[in-house]
This record gives sequence, structure tokens and C-alpha cells, in this order.
Amino acid sequence: MSSVEALHDQYSQELRGFGSSLPDDLLQGLKELEEIYDQSQLEQWVKIGVDLAHHSLRSWEATSEFFRVSPAVAKKLTFSELKQWSEIGTYLATDASLMSVAFIKATPDTLNSLNFDDLDVWAKQGQRLCRGNWKSIALAALYFQQSSSLLSVLPLELVDRLVDIIDQLTERSYELANSVLESSYAIFSNLTLEDREPFLLFAKSVTRASWADTRLYFERGPKLIENIASSERTIFLDLASKVTMDVGRQGFPLFVDAAQSLEEIPQEDQKSLLKFATDIAPNSAIAAMEYLKSAPFVRSRLTTEQMERWSVVGVELLNMGNAEGAEAYFRLESSRAEEMLATLSARVELPSVSSMLRMYAKALSGEQVAVLSSEDLVDRNIGWISEAAPTTEGTTIYLPPFVNTFEEQNSNFQVYKVFTTHQTGRLEFGSFNYEFNINGEHTESTAKLRESNRLTNTISSDPEISDVDSQSQEVSTEIQRYFNLFDDRLLISGIFTIVEDTRVGSYVNREYGGIRKWLQRLQNWEVERRPEVRAMGLRQAFVENLLRASLGRPDAIRWPQDRYVTMQKGIKALQMVNLDDATVQDSAEVASALYDIAVLIPNVTQEFTDVEWEPPDEEMIQIAPDMPGGGEGGEAPMPASSDELDFENPDQPEFRGEFKPELVQLMMKLKDQQQGQTDGTASPLTKEQLMELLQNSVEITINEWAEGDLASSLGMFLDNLEKDAATPAGEPKEQSGESGDERGGGDGGDDEELPVEIDWFYYDEWDFRASDYRPRWCRVGERLGDEGELDYYQDILQKHHGLVMETRRQFELMRPESFRKIKRLEDGHEIDLDEAIEFYVDKKAGVGPLARIYTRRNKIERDVAVAFLLDMSASTDEEIEKQRQKYQEEEEDFQDDPSKYFQWLAQRRARQAIEPPKRIIDLEKESTVLVVEALEAIGDSYGIYGFSGYGRDNVEFHVIKDLEEDFNDRVRKRIDKIDPVRSTRMGPAIRHAIQKLDDHDAKVKILIMVSDGRPQDHGYGRDRTEKEYAVHDTKQALNEAKRKGITPFLITVDKEGHDYLKQMCDDIGYEVVDNIESLPRRLPTLYRHLATE
Repeated sequence: MSSVEALHDQYSQELRGFGSSLPDDLLQGLKELEEIYDQSQLEQWVKIGVDLAHHSLRSWEATSEFFRVSPAVAKKLTFSELKQWSEIGTYLATDASLMSVAFIKATPDTLNSLNFDDLDVWAKQGQRLCRGNWKSIALAALYFQQSSSLLSVLPLELVDRLVDIIDQLTERSYELANSVLESSYAIFSNLTLEDREPFLLFAKSVTRASWADTRLYFERGPKLIENIASSERTIFLDLASKVTMDVGRQGFPLFVDAAQSLEEIPQEDQKSLLKFATDIAPNSAIAAMEYLKSAPFVRSRLTTEQMERWSVVGVELLNMGNAEGAEAYFRLESSRAEEMLATLSARVELPSVSSMLRMYAKALSGEQVAVLSSEDLVDRNIGWISEAAPTTEGTTIYLPPFVNTFEEQNSNFQVYKVFTTHQTGRLEFGSFNYEFNINGEHTESTAKLRESNRLTNTISSDPEISDVDSQSQEVSTEIQRYFNLFDDRLLISGIFTIVEDTRVGSYVNREYGGIRKWLQRLQNWEVERRPEVRAMGLRQAFVENLLRASLGRPDAIRWPQDRYVTMQKGIKALQMVNLDDATVQDSAEVASALYDIAVLIPNVTQEFTDVEWEPPDEEMIQIAPDMPGGGEGGEAPMPASSDELDFENPDQPEFRGEFKPELVQLMMKLKDQQQGQTDGTASPLTKEQLMELLQNSVEITINEWAEGDLASSLGMFLDNLEKDAATPAGEPKEQSGESGDERGGGDGGDDEELPVEIDWFYYDEWDFRASDYRPRWCRVGERLGDEGELDYYQDILQKHHGLVMETRRQFELMRPESFRKIKRLEDGHEIDLDEAIEFYVDKKAGVGPLARIYTRRNKIERDVAVAFLLDMSASTDEEIEKQRQKYQEEEEDFQDDPSKYFQWLAQRRARQAIEPPKRIIDLEKESTVLVVEALEAIGDSYGIYGFSGYGRDNVEFHVIKDLEEDFNDRVRKRIDKIDPVRSTRMGPAIRHAIQKLDDHDAKVKILIMVSDGRPQDHGYGRDRTEKEYAVHDTKQALNEAKRKGITPFLITVDKEGHDYLKQMCDDIGYEVVDNIESLPRRLPTLYRHLATE
């Protein structure tokens, strides 16, 4: 018997008691180790395994794995090292045999990345994850299973940091810890070596600050830093780590936003931005990340040098110790930041110049022309899709929302003027007035001949067609009939656009000399940016060269020498529309001739021709206008070529914008039909005609096609066109959630149900921490109040009849006398006898006073306007009885007698059944009725408004009665429907009321706000518990009223109101109404005092 067999027989029976497979595992291990170890070492090895099996209840499982992997480990470790390794496995088995099994099993592969001296550190990392429960044991085992992969991409010290992260996660979620561990290898293997350590450092910061974000970071982090320059990723991740350690939970969202912003920055420019952010991070980590977040937007407005100057202002705020002001500045939530942007930026915004451009367009055309943003036209969804291009739909000029073409503001304003000039030219010089087969001033129309030839060709191919006029009857517009003459509508549309814009440009040069310099500059600017013509197909290059010639730069033409005559013909034809008095009819005929030339040119690239492309000679540049012959015979067939490219029209020059004559004529026809201005010969447009137009036109694009339903899409398009045609030119088009209609009274149409129309207004909000306004932060939606029943108003008058009569008498006494006598004047209309006698006596006595003995009667007029602002928050729905119980103990004493309590409860319910308990809002409504009656008696102008809402984007402003509105039954009905809604964002509501008062002409202006508590709303502060922000914003709004000469006054029924009103109102008047039920009596009295001060 061999020594191996002897050892096996010696221990097999003992091992079989632990597990039936152990003797077999032992025998296999002995056979493989026999060639490596001597007899003594083999005996020690077996004894180690047996001792491990006896170590704990389930440690025999570790023994089994020990016997299996020892041969592989023995090849990498000395026998002494192997014994130390087994000792590690034994102490791991003390905590959990499963962990020991995983450790032993993973050792052979792990030793490919670790030295023997590292084994103990590695083992303790896994042991750190084991806390005795089954989840932690499974996690530790998983760690050892993943170790060989992890150690192939991370050194042991970085794995130790990863274990720290996973260990922290186990305190919150084992599921998350497992997920992070399992995904780690894939994540780090895809990161560069330089990125792995900073990635882990930031992961550790995220875990400490907000453990739940760790999964998101591991999932999204690698992708987020992918587009950051490799040399800058470490800097960015280090910055993100420092920021997260400073700001906690906000750190990861700031990292995400900043990383996404850096993606938009060219990698070569990221270094300077990150350096600046790193420099300011010690003063404010949030400001550093906000700077990176806003960088793409600021860069779109400013040059690099300008951005540096803009950033300096934020640094100055930091140096002054105003960190929150700097954060708001870099976040672009600061009026200071916007003002600095506007000062430095060359960009010109349309709202700032639209009124000047309207006057400019009127000066050019002699007519009122509306100037609106192209965004408005796109939103109407009637075929226009570009928000960045100037255009017109036949009545109004639409311009891009901003211009940033040049680096000087004045130059960009001149660009706007060129845009406006060209669109005005289209309107004034008849670009949309084409009529079929009408001669031009310089050309004879071939349209009818072309149509006849085309129909003849069609009949020859389809004998069933015999109606010569069928095509002309099926079209929607004259220009559509013209485009139908050509097989390639894309080509004729592009050529006609170039020719017509050439004609308009020629008129502009002749008629509007003041814009000539800037038009030429823009034309040159456009030519310099045109694409390389040699890379195009020949037909496309021909059309591109026509465009260059139309821009007044025939010198920029490039064309094959062997086809020079073709280009010459094209330029001669184009010159025809530069002649005086050329019309759109001439443009159409010239475009037809150019089309005939273009279709004969194969659209192949230069590689198929061996001829050089040459610039034009002097003869080409000075060429005289002339129409090519031979166009009358219709279209020549296009030469077939398998190498031809798809044709695309050249991009329009920016200053010319979009040109859609087919769509404009369609809209004009619809408008004429709706207004009954047709000549009686034209039939109404049919769906079939519109379907043909949609299918054939190359200029119509619908933004919102109904998916898979062409008929529905056509219906939507028709609806949009018809609605648009019904709106008078120059008026705002009706949009969801907005209204351009006038508000006001009138008694008609009471029963007609109308959709709620909302006018939106934007207001700044005061951030007291930043000591600056957040620009356009709140959106106020003004709407007419709902109408209830007329009986409510009459019921209140009857209920408070005595108080109403008393209030009216008091207010009638405030009516001014027709004249008031002014005494003690040095000059006047009459002598005051008493003053004259006193003067005479004093003079005799030698006192010598001034002779102020005259009087004058001055006419007195009362000129007061007041706006009442009512709190319509949800808290005003509270019953007064319940509110009273908040401040005083129940007076009833039941003396622990349940019968007395139930008797009292029954009586109370009986009273409530007869008359339901009043709410705070009910008293506000009653007070409103009394105030209205009082003000109607005195004749002061007044408006009644309610406010509520939820969040800064939806502050509701309900108009019960506007300042300019007459008091009528509709106002009475609206008072009935004053109901609680949502929250109390006072600042923007006050600012909107201020705006209404400021627009109203009165000598004395008063704003009275009635509320039941402090200002509060979603997002009206850092969190739900913070109250300071709302109070400071409201205080600032009240001060704004004072600066505009308006007297604000606050009334609250909140008995705790003194606590915040002292701070909120400062030197502004306020009153806390202790007895809420006295509000109807107090409100008119308070107004009487305010209006007579």
C-alpha cells in the first residue's frame, strides 16, 4: 500500500462522518500533491484539513474545498505559506463556513493578481462585510467570488475603498450593496486607469451623503463622464467629491447636471471652466457646480473674454461673503446675472427690439405690420417648423427670437432690420400674388402651353383622360397649379424661391437704400459660409451657383469649363428679375426656363468628370439679362444615369428665411372664403384638394401627425388652417392656456358657457439670502372669476341691511364738496373780513404781519383707486367655530357628566342644521359685499381680486371686478363663487395687483390685502418648514408698492399674525382682527380711514 493510500485509509472513516464526499476529495488531493510535497508535508496537509472540519459545525464544507483547490494553490505558494493560508480559512470559518468556502475556492484565481503577503488583507476585507446574519454572509461570499475579476482592474487598496462603500450600504440595503458589488467589475473595466481612483473617491462621498444615489451613480456615472476630456475627468471627479462632502445630498444632483452641461462644451474648452470652478469651490462648492451647469447657456451668449468678465462679478460676490448671492448669480436666478449678460452680450432679443422693428416695417411699407416671434408661427402648427428663420404668412412678419450672428450688438440689430426688410419686401412687392398664365413685365407666360403639352402627354399614356381643364379645376391655388406643371416639384420650388428672392432683393436695393450696406454685408457673410460646390452633383451645383449669383456674388460661382454655356444661360435668365418693374409673374417664367436647363444636367459628382471647375470670367460677371430660347416646348426628359445623386435644394440664406408661397396662397383663399370675399367663380376648397396639396407640396410640414391616420392628420391640419384664417391679421392666435381677448362686464350671454381663458404674466421673486431678484421666477395666471347665483348678493344685503345703510351713510359723507375755501392767502378772489380786521389791529400795534387777508375757492375732486386682494387659499375653508377653538378653551364645563356633553352636542348640531357654520371665506365674501356698496356710494375706482395657486408656475389670480370694469350683475355673481383653492404665494399676487394699480390713472392708490395667515406655498422657501423666504419676498413686494406711490395695507384674521406681520410689514400698516366675525364691519371702516389720510 502506498503512503497516499495509507493516509487516505487513516482519515477516510473520520472524514466520512462529516460528508460522504470528503474521503474522495482527500484522495484526489493527495494524488495531485504527491509530486509536490514529501510524506511529512502530506501528513501535515491532511491534518490541517481534518482540524478545519472539526473547527465548527459546518466547517467541513471548507475542508472539502480545501482538499480540492490545494493542488492549484501549492503551485503558487510554499508549504509554509499554504499553512498560513489555511489558517486564514480557519478563522474565516469561525464567522461563517460559507465565507470560508468562498475564500478558499477563490484563492487560486486571486493569486494571479495578489502576492501571498496580501492574502490576509484580502481576507479581512471580506470578513469586514460579514456581520453574522445570512444576508451579510452571502454578501461576503459574493465578494470573494468577485475578487479575482475586481483585482484584475483595481489594485488591492482601491478594492479596500470599494469594500468601505459596500459596507456602508449594508447599513441601509443589502440589495443595493449586492447590486453595486456585482456591477463593479463591468464598470471599472470600462474606465481608464486614471479615472478609476477618482471615480471611487466620489462614489464614497456619494454613499456618505446620500446612500440611495449610489446605485444611480454606478449606473450613470461612467456614461456621464464619458464626454469629459480624459485629462480633466480626475479634476472634475475630485471637485464633485469635495462639493458632495460640503453640501451633502445635493452633491449627486449637482454632479449630474454639471456633467451633462460639460458634455455640451468642446473638450478643448473644458479645462478653463473646470479650473475656474475648482478655484471658487473653497468659497462655495454649490457656486462652483452652478457655474458649470450654466456654462453652455452663458457661452451661447458671450465670447470667452466676455464670459470671464461675467464670471468676475460672481467671484466678487463670494469675496464679499455673499455665497448665496454668488450661487444665485451662477445659477442664473439673479437679476444681476441677467443684467450683466445683457450688458456684455452681443445677442439681441426680439422682445427688446420688436416695437422698433414694427415702426421700421411701417416706415418701409406705409402700413401697419405686426412683428412676432417665429416660435408663435410654429406653435400654430400650420406648416412652418423653423423657429430660427424669419418668414411671413402673408400678413405678419415672423422673426427668430434672438440674433447672435455678429460680435457687436448694433450689428445684430442691423441683422434684424435686414430680416424685417426682406420679409416686408415679400409683402410689398407681391411675392404671393402669382396668377396662372399672366404675362410679366418682361416675359411672356408659357404656363398654359406647358399645361396643354403636359395634358397631351398624360392623355397619350392614359386615353380615359379627356377633360382639358380637369387639372386646373382640381388645384387649390394658382401657385399650386403652376408647380403642377413640373415633374420635379422639389427642383422647381427651389429654383422659384431663388428667383423670387433675387427679384425682392433687387427691389430692396433700389427702394430701401438705407439698408443696402448691411444687406451687402450679410450677403457676403452668407457666401463665405456656403458649402463646397465641387462636392455636389452637377444639377445641385447649378442651383447653388444660381443662389450665389442671387446674393450679388457671381464671382463665387464655380462650374466645369466644358459646361460654361449652360451656366451662362442660367445667369442671363436670372438677371431678368433684376430689371425695373419685374413682377412675380416674371419670376415664375424665369424659374420655368431655369428648370428646363437644370433637368438636362445630370446630378453626378465631379469624380465622373475630368474637366476643371473654373471661376467666372468678366463676361459672366457683367452678363446682360436674357431669356433662353426653346423653353416653350415643355420639359426635356432627364438623362438616365445610375450614378446620379439624390437632389437637394441648397439651404436658404439666413436673412431670407422660409418662403412658402403655396401655403400662403392657400391661407389667403381660406380667409377670403370665410369672409365671403370670393368673386363667385371659385368653388370652396374640398378635402380632396387639400389631400392633393399635402401629398404633392414640398413646403408643407405638419408637426403633429396623428400616428398611422392620414385622414385624422388632414382633419387636424384643416382645423388649424381654418381657425387661423378666421383670426384677423396681426392679432395673437388663440393658444391653449392663453387668451388675447378683452375682459370686462356686460350683461349679455349670461347662460353661455365659455372655456376658462388665462393670461399669463411673469414676475421676479426676491431671494433675501442672495439679496437679489430671481428673474421671471413666478408665473401668474389671470382669469375671470367663476359666476354663481345672483341671489347670494341680495341675501347678504338683506341679512346686513342695517350695517349696509350705516356704511353707505358714512361713505357718502366722504364725498367732496364742489368747492373748498382756502384761507390766509396773499392774493385771492375775496377778502376775509376777520383776517382783514386782525391785520389792521396788528399793524396799528406795530407787529407788522404779512397781509394774508384773501381767500380762494378751489374745486375739489376725489381721485382714489383701490385694489382689494382676497386670500383664496385652502385654509380659508376652515370653519370659524373650529378656528375659535384653537385659541380658547371650551367654556362649557360638563363636570365629567356624559349626559351633559351629549345634550350640548345635540343642541349644537341642531343649530348647525338650521344655519351651517360659517367659514373664513364666507366672511371675506360678506365683507366684499359691504365694501362694494360703500365704494359705489362714494364713487372711488376699485378692483376686487382673489389669489391662490400651487407652486411658482401656477399662481392663480382671479378677477372678481377689474378696476376699469363697471359694477354689474356678473360681478355680483362672481362674488358668490369666491371659494377656497390652494396655497398662499403672496409676493407675485401683490406684484400683479401693483401692476394693475400702476396702469390705472388715479392720484391716490391703495392696495388692501385680506388674509387668514402667513404666506406659504410649495417651493416658497428651501423646504416646507422654512417660513423666512416667503415673508421676505412678501415684504419686498409691499415695498415695491410703496416705491410706486401705492399705499399697501394688510388685514389678517390670524391671531398669531403679530409674530410675522411685524417683520413682514415693518413701516407698512396692518391690522389683526381678533374677532373674525367683525371683519365685515371692520373692512369698510379701515378703508374709510386709509382713503382720508
